[in-house]
Amino acid sequence: MHAAELLRYHPAFIEEAVFCCARQSREARRYQRERNRLYEIADIDQRDRAFQEFNLSWFKRLELAAPIEKAVGEQPLIGANVKWCAVARAAGRKEEGAELFVSPETSLSERERRSVAILLRPESLLAPEPLLTFLRHELFHIADMLDPSFGYEPSLPVAQRGPAHDALLKERYRALWDATINGRMVRRGWLDPSARAAELESFRRAFPAFGDETEAIFSRFFDQEPHTHAELLALASEPLSDRGYPASATKNPTRCPLCRFPTLDFESAGLDEETITEIRRDFPSWDPSRGLCIQCADLYRARRLSLAAARALPGAAART
Repeated sequence: MHAAELLRYHPAFIEEAVFCCARQSREARRYQRERNRLYEIADIDQRDRAFQEFNLSWFKRLELAAPIEKAVGEQPLIGANVKWCAVARAAGRKEEGAELFVSPETSLSERERRSVAILLRPESLLAPEPLLTFLRHELFHIADMLDPSFGYEPSLPVAQRGPAHDALLKERYRALWDATINGRMVRRGWLDPSARAAELESFRRAFPAFGDETEAIFSRFFDQEPHTHAELLALASEPLSDRGYPASATKNPTRCPLCRFPTLDFESAGLDEETITEIRRDFPSWDPSRGLCIQCADLYRARRLSLAAARALPGAAART
């Protein structure tokens, strides 16, 4: 199916996108004149229909769908395996992205059960090239989910190791998956090769225990393909287990007392009393003398700062 046929745009998104982008175009005056005339229509229902038709015509005139259609059309697995892609407004930058939905209705075909939601801020359409890069990355995630050879599972396993373990598992899995996607984007010419350095740094932060071997291990995911969900999950779960990775990366690992992940880098100093208190809420028997891995330390420091920010919000005292 052609990308344009696959896409469904929410009318409110079209209206906001046109209003945002038309005012920045060379046809801004024409847009405003035509829009103002619609207010002269007395019948409310007729006026609403006229506005929808007007917004859709300007949406097409300004070619605002171009980067969305291009990104969707580049992923044949989406066109072959999804009923439609719904495009709607994102509340903010952090909410932008693409998500795969699968209906529980078993009477439908596999394709009929699947749909994709693409959430974007209308102002993102003002910068089509960065938007295209962003959508290519997001839709590569969707394509991997639909690829039987990748073997995607919608949920990561829940371990009995506390919230720190689950957060680290998600962080490491995300770093691995992003590396495989951005590597493919570079090879296709969709991403500048300079992006490799930034991706390597993200990988290094997610797997600090790899030390000097970080780049060699990173290269297996960024520079090579294919990869599978099971492969990413295995390394994210036990990064220092022996899976053919360089021997120096698995030398003398010790497990963090919180997340139980193997680590070579412990942090014991530099934890303030509030952070220690937060850790002990989840791990009452933990003592600072036992230390913890750098990722857990960062996680709990971030949590403390988030709680402090929440308490500073207006009305916070009334809610507690």
